[in-house]
Amino acid sequence: MPAFDQVVGRKTMPLDAERLAAAARAAAAVALDIGTGDGRFVLDTARAHPDWLVVGIDPVAENMARSARLAAGKLAKGGAPNACFLRASIEQLPGPLAATADRATVNYPWGSLLRIMATAEVDVLRQLRATCKHGAALTVLLNYAVFEDREYLQRLGLGAIEDLEHDEKFSAAYAAAGFSIHTRRIFTGDPPVRTQWGRQLVRGSDRPTLMIEAVADLGAASETPRGS
Repeated sequence: MPAFDQVVGRKTMPLDAERLAAAARAAAAVALDIGTGDGRFVLDTARAHPDWLVVGIDPVAENMARSARLAAGKLAKGGAPNACFLRASIEQLPGPLAATADRATVNYPWGSLLRIMATAEVDVLRQLRATCKHGAALTVLLNYAVFEDREYLQRLGLGAIEDLEHDEKFSAAYAAAGFSIHTRRIFTGDPPVRTQWGRQLVRGSDRPTLMIEAVADLGAASETPRGS
């Protein structure tokens, strides 16, 4: 199983998987945010739902450091003991998070995570699916302005993408990974979640966002992903 590190306060240390599993069992729900960046979304969600376990995952520990410090503080000062920040990538999943999530989010990914979600890389999506319980909700927000710039898509190696809002091959790939897409829609303006990166991209502008909403079903759930 790949090693996962936890960002706690100002420190990064090996994850205590047994302690995480106990917290997941005790929680009313478990929410995972993949590619969490600065972790603001995790912190906000944990504060709004103190009976949930909210886990942010990002390969760069420094991105999450400030939110991890705030989460470790006193409740009166905005602490959130139910927020957990892990240094890991989507390719390492599920690891200790196997079959734990009641919901998963991917908010405004970029780089390799954008490629994975936008090209629907089935093998990696199956690893994400392996973190989910049957019936778990998946929400993905993509900066859709990227897909309207063909030259930029070419530079990202995404030149084959045409219309993610309607492409049936896209939904079929998610289905092969064990996710049934029930909503794909484009909206403009402020994002529905608070992330620094998302707000920089679309806040106060007419830049479009593609929202994908799906449910983890039994599709490919029985297959063993390579990150387990």
